[in-house]
Parts: sequence; C-alpha cells; structure tokens
Amino acid sequence: MDTITLGPDLAADDDAFEAYRDLYSSGTDVDRLPGPLRTEVVAHRLPRMLIFDRQLAGVSHARGPRRVARDGFDHVTLHLVLAGRMMLEVPDAVRAVEAGSLALFDLTRPQRTWTTGARIVTAAIARDRLDPAVLDGLDLHGLVLGPREAGLSIDFLRSLAAHAAGLTPNLAGVATESLCLLLGATLASLRDRAAPVPPPVAAGRARARATAFIDRHLGDRDLSVATIAAGIGVSRSVLYRLFEPAGGVARFVQQRRVAQLRRSLSQPDEHRTIDELATAAGFTSPSHAGRLFRDAVGVPPGEYRRSARGTAEPDRAERRRLTRPDPAGVPPLGFVTWHGELM
Repeated sequence: MDTITLGPDLAADDDAFEAYRDLYSSGTDVDRLPGPLRTEVVAHRLPRMLIFDRQLAGVSHARGPRRVARDGFDHVTLHLVLAGRMMLEVPDAVRAVEAGSLALFDLTRPQRTWTTGARIVTAAIARDRLDPAVLDGLDLHGLVLGPREAGLSIDFLRSLAAHAAGLTPNLAGVATESLCLLLGATLASLRDRAAPVPPPVAAGRARARATAFIDRHLGDRDLSVATIAAGIGVSRSVLYRLFEPAGGVARFVQQRRVAQLRRSLSQPDEHRTIDELATAAGFTSPSHAGRLFRDAVGVPPGEYRRSARGTAEPDRAERRRLTRPDPAGVPPLGFVTWHGELM
C-alpha cells in the first residue's frame, strides 16, 4: 500500500505550513489562518481512490474558478469530520460540518473549506466509480450528511481510514468498491426524495454527456465543436456556454487528452511508448503532448512515468515521510502522480 506521511516533526510553524502547502499545491490553494497551526497527514493510495487522515488547525483550502478550469479534475470527495468542526463554502452557501458528519464535493465546481481545529478523513473517488444516474440526479456539491442519512458510509469510511495501511492489493480494491456502493445507495435514496433538479444541475448533465462523448473520441484528431455538439444533440452555442467556465471547448479537450495520457503513464502494465500513447490520446505530435503535459502536471511525461511506476507496484509498498518543504517550491511528486489515479 502506497503511503505518504507528513508528521509533526518540524519545529517552526512556517516550515510546517510550507511543507503542507507544497504537498497539496497540485490540487488546492492552501492559506494559513490566524491562531494555532496543525498540519498532520497520513495518505493512502487505493485503486481509483485516495484516503487522507488529517489533523488540521489554522488552514483553509480553496479551489477557485481558475484552478477548477486549469487542472481539469472531475473526481468526487467526501470529508468526514471525526472531531472538531470544518466550515465549507460553495456558490450560494456556507455550512458547518460537525463531528460525525460527512460533506461531499464535486471537484468540477469551486469550493472552500477551513478549520480552526479538526480531525478529517477524506476520500477522493474517481468519478467513473459512481453511478452517473446518481450524480446527474442530485446536486451533491456542498451537501452535508449526518449519521441518519449516511450512517453506513460514515462508519465504513472511519474504519477504512483506521485499517488502510494494512490492506492487501485485493482488499484495497474491495474497499474502493464497497465504499462506492454504500455511497451510491445513500445518494440514490436522497435523489429519490429530492426536489426537481435545478438548472445548474441540468446543465451539469449536458456537460457530463459532452465529457463522455469527448472521452470516447479523444483519439480522433479531427474532434471538433461541431462533432461534439451533434454527438450529444445540442447546438454549438449551447456547447460553448457549457464549457465557458473551463476556458472553452478546445481547452477542455486538451485537458482530457492530458488526463488520458497521465492515466496511461500511471499504469504499470502499459508498455506502449510515450509517443504511441500521445498519438492514442489524439495529440497532433509528441512534442505538442509533452508541452501540454508539462504545463498541466509540472513534469515531463517521462519523469512522471518513472515516478508513477516507482510507487505503483503493489508488492513494493513505499512509505515516504515529508519533514521539510522542497527548497525549489515544487510540490512533492507523490500527490502529483497520485492524482492520476482519479483521472
């Protein structure tokens, strides 16, 4: 089981904060709040899911519209507060998440969380592990659930965090599947009781259809706005509006191609060359793929592949302990490659 630990080893708060911010910089913007600071993390990589057990105080995490558009993340996260309190902000809502409650987020939409003191277990789940009908039928972004609505999911996630370090590869796969089934059943129950779907969620459904169409045709270098619009049954103007927050349709297609290349490079049983993988993802040339990949991920495809392969072997569990920020300001490659598990 791959594990990354950020412990309380640093004597200076400034060093501890910089180490934590660097660790998370590939996925969120971290800011320091007034008051005591605590930034302890134990993270585990499972198939198509990441688990984080954190002791936090005096920090906030934000994914603004620009970051959402830039990184192309589309996974779902669950934040279970075991002790203390976490605050969350999503468009049009600010909510408190008390101990024993669970908050859900859609990484394709802006969000902010902060705490003055809490222990939080987070599960980051690849979107394809959840039933699209459930995701399309319920606005889960910023949703807060207690034991009454999500007791089984809460109990399972708590237990999973406690035992994740000792899971075999087979058990890790079963754990991912089990949590996704429990969460899916919980969300389906909520969906069936929900009010009519609001317009933002209806637009989300159309965008989900477009994303699925794009992913199925990434290898087609002639993939165009007209092709995508015709494929999902909307006008080009509607398609442009759907992807305006992501920087446009062309930019989104580039992000999906980078995501596919990233996913392929992370797979230990993928033996095609980087040039072959770039062609399969629809890039116009290997050099074009390399430039876009480095811009998005921060490292060249070859370096990313070597790092991912070095931590992906199930019979070679690796434990890394981070005790100081990287002097060059580059995020530790661990979470950068781990995000490929969710694309």
